[in-house]
Amino acid sequence: MNRSFLVLALAFTACDGGDKSDSGVDGACDVTVTSFPASGAVDAYYRGNIEFRLTGADDTATIETDIPGAQAVSADGLTVYWVPSAALTPGDSYSATLHYCGGDATITFTTSSLGTPLPDDSVLAGKTYLLDLQNARVTEPPGIGPLIAGELGGVSIFVGVTDVTAPNITMIGALGREEVENTQEYCDPSIDFPVADFSETPHFEIGGEGKTTISVADITVEIQNLRIAGDFASDASYFGGGVLEGTIDTRPLDSLLDDSGEAGAICNTAESLGVTCVPCSDNEPYCLSLKVDSITATEAPLELVEIKGSDCAGCLEGVPADTSAECAPDQPPV
Repeated sequence: MNRSFLVLALAFTACDGGDKSDSGVDGACDVTVTSFPASGAVDAYYRGNIEFRLTGADDTATIETDIPGAQAVSADGLTVYWVPSAALTPGDSYSATLHYCGGDATITFTTSSLGTPLPDDSVLAGKTYLLDLQNARVTEPPGIGPLIAGELGGVSIFVGVTDVTAPNITMIGALGREEVENTQEYCDPSIDFPVADFSETPHFEIGGEGKTTISVADITVEIQNLRIAGDFASDASYFGGGVLEGTIDTRPLDSLLDDSGEAGAICNTAESLGVTCVPCSDNEPYCLSLKVDSITATEAPLELVEIKGSDCAGCLEGVPADTSAECAPDQPPV
């Protein structure tokens, strides 16, 4: 699979590695319950929802908790959510009970230290973080992660902070060089993310509305309602609670999955996994809504270089750089 596709695909999906735990037992209704966060977790995200997942729909299922908020249910009726009305307190303990046809399922959990303020936000400028997508959790649509799980391998995705000017923070993305740790691939252009809202520091929010265009090599993809969010740790060594979501137009990527380039190749593959594409802005049914959460990114010892353009033919090993991509494999553009 083409590296260009990996940059875009990895920006929205990964293997489903969320915490799971049995929080109930089979009752008379023959329904089993699991939860997120898992009962006993000590690293729950302070801005996350509480989820109880059922093996069968139960219209009687209700959540009881002292946490202010509201209950919601997934479209298929198999997940019951408690959506807090405000962020929880970092490092505090909470509990919630699901009353359902099989009895009661109670969980207790403690939030992590994320949400604790940084002493000085300016220390983030110039820092780079390596996304841990393999241990993130795909929540929409289910089953899409394994589609590219075999392609993850040693591919690295970096996010770098280029500027911190209250109440905003600016970041760029970049692909790592294959088989070389902590090295940016200078042959691929960097990804310019929309300016992030940093008014609730250490929490950041990128986008969420409108159209974002991402260009990688010779491929340009439109993403509707792109949202990237997370929280920096108080010592700036990582960010966690990361969320990536949006609706991507799959058509520019079809040729990477099918040599014919016929529109619908990716959607047809998704359909075989029980996932249905949705209409794009032109009402053609070739868009895929994706959401990944529980992403952690640890600090990496490099500062990303912003690379414009998509013609990187001159950046191959032993080939002089051309005028449109003045870079070489072991050094950034001049």
